Amino acid sequence: MTTISKKILAKRLEEKVYQTFWETVVKINKTNEASIFFADLFTKTELVNFTKRLSIVVLLHKEYDWREICDLLKVSPNTVAKMAAKMRSEGFNLFFAKIARDKEWEQFWKDLGKLYLNITHPEKVGRLNDEGIEAIYFRSKKKTLI
Repeated sequence: MTTISKKILAKRLEEKVYQTFWETVVKINKTNEASIFFADLFTKTELVNFTKRLSIVVLLHKEYDWREICDLLKVSPNTVAKMAAKMRSEGFNLFFAKIARDKEWEQFWKDLGKLYLNITHPEKVGRLNDEGIEAIYFRSKKKTLI
């Protein structure tokens, strides 16, 4: 479990540290650069937790059932509940507005959905090609990963 130092920074210094961090994040505009930066910044556990939390919020936004999310991401219902409580925040609304316009994100979530179906229902989707999976499982916008 990650712990926070009990030593408090001066308010002005803390603001500058946060400002520097966010300016750095904003300047990273390539996936490979972001991957390198966050791999160096976070421990492996922190990175896994960060990415799972983000995935939980996206899947909730796409109206996936909590049990499906727990099965897919190997997280507890408590973790899903914590993220569900945060997902209507201004920050996540900004995030959802941006990814809604991004085709690469759409394809990523669609691919993740297909993987989920292949893992959880291999007997049903194993004999279908991509078009068959699309036609049967990705018809409505309500329950897709994109």
